[in-house]
Amino acid sequence: MADFDEIYEEEEDEERALEEQLLKYSPDPVVVRGSGHVTVFGLSNKFEAEFPSSLTGKVAPEEFKASISRVNSCLKKNLPVNVRWLLCGCLCCCC
Repeated sequence: MADFDEIYEEEEDEERALEEQLLKYSPDPVVVRGSGHVTVFGLSNKFEAEFPSSLTGKVAPEEFKASISRVNSCLKKNLPVNVRWLLCGCLCCCC
């Protein structure tokens, strides 16, 4: 009788248990670090095309190399524009 007016939060407990279960079985992330010497807006100007061993069985080496080469070509093409905007922004801040 004393527990008649108590509010239980069962839905939150179920959601929390589900999240914990998903985190328990999720794989560790794979980090691909930039190998370039210039970083503009937090993005490196080049990424190494060497296949990381942690991706074995998840992605084909050919797919990885093709993806990295596409990213590198986009960065190579757009980096001079980003540097110009960075310099323009610095000049505007000084004025």
